Amino acid sequence: MMDHDVQERIPRRERERLLRRQEILQAARTVFARKGFSAAKLEDVAERAEFGKGTLYNYFTSKEALFHSVLDDDLRQIIRIADTAFHGDAPFSDKIEMFVRGQLNYFFHNPESLYLMMRESHHLQERNPMMQMMPQLLTMISEAVAAEQEQGTVIEFAKPMELAAILTSLLLGQFNSRVYTKICGNHPTGSPSTERLDLNALFDTLFAKDIDAEIEAAAKLILTIYFRGITR
Repeated sequence: MMDHDVQERIPRRERERLLRRQEILQAARTVFARKGFSAAKLEDVAERAEFGKGTLYNYFTSKEALFHSVLDDDLRQIIRIADTAFHGDAPFSDKIEMFVRGQLNYFFHNPESLYLMMRESHHLQERNPMMQMMPQLLTMISEAVAAEQEQGTVIEFAKPMELAAILTSLLLGQFNSRVYTKICGNHPTGSPSTERLDLNALFDTLFAKDIDAEIEAAAKLILTIYFRGITR
């Protein structure tokens, strides 16, 4: 996703091509998340994007290439959020809060992205963007933690990378717990199997209501637990 100023500097024909590519990626993200990589077909993506199948081949050579591009697009957006939060002169607590709120906002507004990373990205094996993303995120967080440890305000008996991993686990945990709560709350037995789970209904209603309140509640809990746990 490009900034508006960048888009304005690109020739109109190229802007249209990039917009069409983004529309294909969004359609593919939805199809892959709801049908799964194995069951999804390029025809499904073309239909959802309202393009001919031949148009897809002008941008992507195969289903695997399209899937990789979807995850790679998500990766860039997640890394951009982290980069914005940690590359500045703000206090440590503000950097962490900006990172947490930014990631929650992205995940809660784009639940299909995280679902693909967690449930479907193994299809790419060594080309899995998830394996690229985590080291980058952990490095950014750990560098901020290490700098704060030097100031004596963060516990020193834990390594910066360990404290970084705890924060990412809290983020994923809050997202997953809310998803599971909503699934079980809408199922008569309280614990549906993945085979019976209607992913279309799940993604259509997951955070359809009170999304800002969901993000605020998750952020408050994560920040409270994290800062109380790592600060002196």
